[in-house]
Amino acid sequence: MDTQKILVVDDNEEILNILQILLESEGYQVFLASNGDEALEKVSEDIDLVILDVMMPGKSGLDVCKIIREKYQMPILFLTAKSTDSDKSLGLLIGGDDYLIKPFSHAELTARVKSLLRRYYVYKGKDTKVSDDVISYDIFRVATNRNEVSMLNDKGEEIQIDLSDLEYQIIKLLISSPGRVFPAQLIYETIWNEPYFYSSNATIMVHIRNIRTKIETDPSKPTHLVTVWGKGYKLQ
Repeated sequence: MDTQKILVVDDNEEILNILQILLESEGYQVFLASNGDEALEKVSEDIDLVILDVMMPGKSGLDVCKIIREKYQMPILFLTAKSTDSDKSLGLLIGGDDYLIKPFSHAELTARVKSLLRRYYVYKGKDTKVSDDVISYDIFRVATNRNEVSMLNDKGEEIQIDLSDLEYQIIKLLISSPGRVFPAQLIYETIWNEPYFYSSNATIMVHIRNIRTKIETDPSKPTHLVTVWGKGYKLQ
């Protein structure tokens, strides 16, 4: 496997240098950007992970994330001094995959980076041969080893659904057993591969909301990805 490439974006030169040293010591190839415009110039399909500071002059990390998500699906790890649930939800809502609160330890950084890259490589099929394995259910078609999801619109035309890595993983899990109710804990522990806590439910809800905006005619009244109150979520 080629050396994994990480783009680090922060307006603090000291933090950039620290992250470069830590990540290169783990064997990653690191690219640095000191502001949002520079980050957008350096991001490309070859980048496997973006580590993005939220608070920057000019384009904020949130602004940069939204622009990146218009074209790319690599995971985005936010760096922030804020730790409230509302701040985390906003970052996840616009396309971020995880948060790292400043100050952070080497071990915590490494664990988050490895987790995001592992999921990205597995679900994008970068370590496996691409095959034509597809799960079809109702109006949906989901590739089992790469982020390709399509659905039929009201005219019977097949349209591609642009999902983030985590959104794709959720759809793939739900379509593996249509009609089955998947509890939030099962979804979180299966996809995030981390222990579930009550606060984890907010993370799942944000991603479910994002998926609904892309597959539902009226996201406020979902008919495909539905909530079974007190039990979980299912694809019907």
